[in-house]
Parts: sequence; structure tokens; C-alpha cells
Amino acid sequence: MNLSLKQILITVVLILCLLAVNRPAPAQEIGQSYALLIGGSGGSKEYSTKYQRFLLESRKALIENFQFPESNVIVLAESRSEEEDFVTGISRAENIRAQFAALSKRVTENDHVYIILFGHGTYDGRNAKFNIPGLDLKDTDFAEFVGTLNANRVVFVNTTQLSFPFIEALSAENRIIITATRSNAQRFETRFPEYFVEALQSPESDLDKNGNLSLLEVFKYAADKTARWFEAENHVPTEHSLLEDTGDKMAFRIEELEANAEGNFSETTYLKRRAAVLAATMSSAKDSMIVKFLLELERLEQEISALKSKKNQFTEEGYYAQLEVLLVQLAIINDEIDKIKNIR
Repeated sequence: MNLSLKQILITVVLILCLLAVNRPAPAQEIGQSYALLIGGSGGSKEYSTKYQRFLLESRKALIENFQFPESNVIVLAESRSEEEDFVTGISRAENIRAQFAALSKRVTENDHVYIILFGHGTYDGRNAKFNIPGLDLKDTDFAEFVGTLNANRVVFVNTTQLSFPFIEALSAENRIIITATRSNAQRFETRFPEYFVEALQSPESDLDKNGNLSLLEVFKYAADKTARWFEAENHVPTEHSLLEDTGDKMAFRIEELEANAEGNFSETTYLKRRAAVLAATMSSAKDSMIVKFLLELERLEQEISALKSKKNQFTEEGYYAQLEVLLVQLAIINDEIDKIKNIR
């Protein structure tokens, strides 16, 4: 790879600045991960049991597999599950609103927030609704709640039928929106949540085998498994999951993402934030330095995903020139991390 003098200087200055700082990165700069898992009204024992299992298994995966702090994972469920140890409270509108209000006071600009809905959905001709005990909440209600979160990124996953309108309502910069359906005609109970939860638990969902799971990998695994289920059962598909992560309100199916420059932000959104995990247990100056490099990696990856999403706005030469600079910086940072790890 041939580098210009300017590219080399930018990279050298970046490394020197990081190495010159001896103090640990502030906790607020490192950022944390939060999750609000909401189970709606089941309507029957069968569905209530299923949604309770989704909540339990998702919570367990986020805490055990991806090191979310246990206190940062909130679970709201219908009253049938209220007595379960892992349930924080009942998923009534006032409780959901209160949890978002609490999050808005805790979340900082470097944090990631996941909101995942399991249950039934309806559509009244104007708004999609999430069915909960008491008064249902509309897509616009959730848009209002999410708008109070000053987070680095917000991941909003609605696994219900008739979830499609949530894309229009919630799409914005630094958000990733996933829905189980692509139109208001898809009204049947969805298979997608079963495989979404499975993706959080299965090593097979790490498609690139790099040891860390991105949200894009979770989406691809769940979408592919859902499609295969319909094929194996010889059923006409009644759901097609969508992903939107550029803020343009245009969501696409798994096979359409690359052609439409979608999915790049999701590709660099990892459920396990390595800097935060190491910072929670670091015991040496070496660990502190690695944390700072991991934070820089996260920043660079975000820049790369933003550039890829805007590829069509550049000439080919201009795009690859910018991409090259970022990729070189990424490679050098990774090399520095490896060097520090090998210090005896």
C-alpha cells in the first residue's frame, strides 16, 4: 500500500498522541452498554411463556456473553411474569416511559443503548402499536422516548408483526432500526424473534469468526434462519425482516443491504465493547493503554462505516483515498495493541 507523506504524518501523530497520555481514559469516555427488554401482552399462556423465555434468554446472553453490567439490563414484562427474579416491572405504558426517563439521565454520548420488543403488534391505519397491558404504545411514542437518549448509538429492535412503521417513526442518525416485517400486510405471528434470540446465544452467528458479534451478524443470522424455516415448512413467507442504519428511513432486506449502502454502521456495532469490558477489570498500565487504543479503534470503525454509507457521494478516487487513510490507521492501531500485549 503506497502512502502519501500526509497520510503517514496523520497516522504517526495519532499514535504519538495516544502514547503520550499516561492517565487512564475517563469512565464516561469509555462508555457503557444498556438494554431495555420489553415483553408485551401474550394474550394466551402459550405466547406469554414464549415471550418470557425470549426475555430471559436475551438478558442472560447480554450479561454473560457480552458483559453488559447486570444493573444496566432492564426487563419489563406482562403481569404473568412479574414474580420472576429477572423481571424489573410490568410493561405498562407508565413504566416504560419511566424507564426511558431514567435512562435519559444515565446515558452519555459514548454509550450504546439497545431496546428490544417481544410480543404482538397491531396497526390502526395510521400508527403501528406494541400491545402491552393497559394502553398500547404507538411507534410515535417510542420515537419520543428514544429522542431523549443522548447516546453514541441506539439500537431499536421490534420483533413483532406489523412492526414496519417503526422504521419511519424512529429512523435517525446514529440509530439502527430492525423490524421483523416489511409491510403492513404482514400480520401473522413472526418467527424472527426466535432466531434473533438464538443469534445472541449461538457461536454460529459469529459469521466472520473474529470472536465478537456485530449487530449486522445478528440480523443476518436471524433473517436467514427465518427464511429457511419457511422454505423447510414449504410455506409462503409471511414476514421479511428489515434493517435501517443510515438515518434515511429506507430499510432493506438482508440481500439488499450492500447494494443500498446499508448495514455498515451495524457491521461495526459490536455487542461486546472490548474497551469497556477491559476497563472494568484492568489492573496495569498496559491494560490502560490497550483501553485507549480500543477506544480509538471503535472511533475509526465508526468513521469507516460512515464513509462506506456515503460512498456514492464521492468520486471513486476520492472515496478510496479516504478509505485508505482510515484502514492504515486501523492496521497500525491493531499492531500497537499486539505489541503491548506481548510486552513482558
